[in-house]
Amino acid sequence: MTSRYGQLTYTSFDTATHTGGWQVKETSADLTPDEVHALTSGVRTVFRPAQPLPTYPTPEQLEHGPRRLAYGRLDRQRAGYWHTVPAGSDSTGRPGNVFAHALLDRAAGERSHRPIEWWRSDGWLCPYGPLAVAAAALPGEPPTPGAVVTKDSVVQFALDPGAWRLATLFGLLDAVAGALDGGPPVVLGVESADSAAQWIGLVSFLMSAGTAARLNFSTFDRADQLTLARQSMQHLTAVPVDDLEYLPDDVVAISEHATLSLGELDREPHRTADGQAITVTPWSAMAQVVLLAAESARSVLDDIDHYAAEVADAGLHPAWPLAMSVAHRDTFADALTEAHAVIAAHSPRAAGDSVVARTIAEVMRGALGTSTADAWKAVQDTPDGPAADLATVSYLCRAVADTEWLNQPGLIPARARWFERHSAPRELRDALDPALAAARADGPLRVARLADLLLRCGVDDDRVLDVLRHEVVPGLTDPESAPGLVHGLRENVGAPTRLALAAALLRDSGEAPAVPGEVLDWLAEGATAPAPQELWRAEEWDPVWTRAALRGVRTVQRGASDPADRWASLWWLRVSGSARFAEFAGNSVWHPDELSAAVGDSVLPGAAAVRTLMGAPSSPALDRLAQTVLRTNNDDVAVACAAMRIFDPRTWIEQGYAASHQTAYAPLWEKAVEVTGVAGVHRDAAVRLVTFAAIAATAGQPYPPASAMMTSDAQVAADAFGHLAALLDGYVLNAMSVLAVAALRFGHNGDDLPVLADGIEDLIWQTARHILATRPPETLDVGMVAATMAQLSGEPSDAALRRHRKTVLKLLARRPEAQPAPSARTRWSR
Repeated sequence: MTSRYGQLTYTSFDTATHTGGWQVKETSADLTPDEVHALTSGVRTVFRPAQPLPTYPTPEQLEHGPRRLAYGRLDRQRAGYWHTVPAGSDSTGRPGNVFAHALLDRAAGERSHRPIEWWRSDGWLCPYGPLAVAAAALPGEPPTPGAVVTKDSVVQFALDPGAWRLATLFGLLDAVAGALDGGPPVVLGVESADSAAQWIGLVSFLMSAGTAARLNFSTFDRADQLTLARQSMQHLTAVPVDDLEYLPDDVVAISEHATLSLGELDREPHRTADGQAITVTPWSAMAQVVLLAAESARSVLDDIDHYAAEVADAGLHPAWPLAMSVAHRDTFADALTEAHAVIAAHSPRAAGDSVVARTIAEVMRGALGTSTADAWKAVQDTPDGPAADLATVSYLCRAVADTEWLNQPGLIPARARWFERHSAPRELRDALDPALAAARADGPLRVARLADLLLRCGVDDDRVLDVLRHEVVPGLTDPESAPGLVHGLRENVGAPTRLALAAALLRDSGEAPAVPGEVLDWLAEGATAPAPQELWRAEEWDPVWTRAALRGVRTVQRGASDPADRWASLWWLRVSGSARFAEFAGNSVWHPDELSAAVGDSVLPGAAAVRTLMGAPSSPALDRLAQTVLRTNNDDVAVACAAMRIFDPRTWIEQGYAASHQTAYAPLWEKAVEVTGVAGVHRDAAVRLVTFAAIAATAGQPYPPASAMMTSDAQVAADAFGHLAALLDGYVLNAMSVLAVAALRFGHNGDDLPVLADGIEDLIWQTARHILATRPPETLDVGMVAATMAQLSGEPSDAALRRHRKTVLKLLARRPEAQPAPSARTRWSR
């Protein structure tokens, strides 16, 4: 079982094969190559302390000497620590060696400590000099949090009477909040790395441990290393104070020594000594109130951990735990407004009876006011989250019982589809019965408006649909009342209600429901027919399914408004059980997906598919339709057409279908062309038919006469010739058979051009010329060609064989020059 932590050391040292050089010295046994790469990528081999160690440091100087701790998330689960110390000269005497001890945390979000607490941990290896570096070995247990950066240390640091640090801290908090939210990185100029660790500790303890685990930082870098820091996505980087003047402009630079001018929330930003603006957030506004006395400040840090533990500490806003502490301590009343704003905007999900849920309810009590309008304003003003959810429920409970609110002109305000993600609470369910009863007493318009509010919010309750069915639908089916009711509803209900009414009207209604045309027009406004892919995933009478039914019914009764309506009407004819479905499907060429979706799980009538199989372009969708026909259909013409579209010429020959199926399919293809007409055959299908016909002719088998007519299209003939030439060049089509057919025609007219009965024979003649132009004479077996001629002509005598040999030799003597792939010359185009 893989442990939580893995370790690695990296430095310049001697190996058995070479002297010196930067390399991994040691890894723990369970590190994978990818993990080793991730850790080594974060190592810094240059360490230039502002106050370097002496050439021969004492143990005490080494103990308190310079070091660097960097932390960064590698992905959603893992994070790395990189602890770096100067290591003196390496084994070659070269100065500037560095020893890096890296730690991999495979569960970075599961923690009770902040990463900065590993500062000056006793578990980090800190060898100095080549002998110590060579002897350094990874400890059996990974480093654990140290005792240098703690809650007590950061409070003492922040409130040190000898140094006023709070103004800097408040600006730093807000700058870090911006960096965590995707803003510019923060660079803090410090006197020492130990000071940097306490600053980072202050920021980290004022947020939850889980949020601190998202804060990438370094306690020490130099200005010229900020490019590497950015590549590591560091949010907060400490540099020596003297390096601040060399920083780029696109970072937020703060000095621990320079005066930072504090701003005011929602009014003025903070200003650094160099004039950089930092937006003030509630986080710093609350910190200004809670960090006034050491005892209360220390208690706040405990509160932060307490409230973070009440929820899932993942993705918490940095200020949220502090806001919870402020909200529960009377001594911090001056920051209550800011705390309430943070709780309303950034609270995570929590159990209904938890302290967090109760706090959210308390915070929202004032914002919700007493009226429906107050509650709606709270919904609008509160960002998505538990507080907005509470506001939404309160608003709906008030709105459904508020006659004046429900009678306002236009659509009643609603938080669209909110209850599709949440179940309706009991208080809303309990409010529905009296609200629906009051609406019934007021008439169908009031019922529809109440139902519309609930449906647009996503409330799934059978009582709402029942009241629409019983109170509104009868008025829409009555020719006398329908126009007036539609007029009253037109501007006052939205698409979800129109679809619900459509479902109620059309369910069990058959092909042509008794719904006035103006009602269908109104219901269908803005509801376009769904694409076939959408309908495949839909469930019966869900919104997508209902849209298709609505557009289909309207098209059957009123005509199509756009091309998508045609296929919706085809689909509706099938689902409504209309006897017209097969005829309607068979009279048009459909997109294959449309025809498949219209058929659904039913068996596709063969006659309904023929025009599409013959008239649609080649595509994966057509392949799927043809495969369906082959699997489920017993209509011979449709099956023959499906096979023709599925199997390419190479497969047709290699699988033996040219011999086994051609004779049976030829008359069926002819029937298909009679149904569609030659003009109704798509060019892709025509090329396939012409190619198959030529293949059949070389074997003396029948082919549809209509395929010869298709060669009058020069592009069809040229494409078919291309297929035949490729089959010959690939030695799939028998060249001797092609030459035999050509020679028979050639022999009928002496030395003149062959007598050609139709465009297929013309195409074969062109293919034979391709053979003569591309193959050496010695590869052409005259005897085999003559024997094939005898077989095709039914003349097996020796005299006939001799005559055929002479014809073949004459044909070979007319060997043409190599020619490009032509448009086949046909008797129909001459």
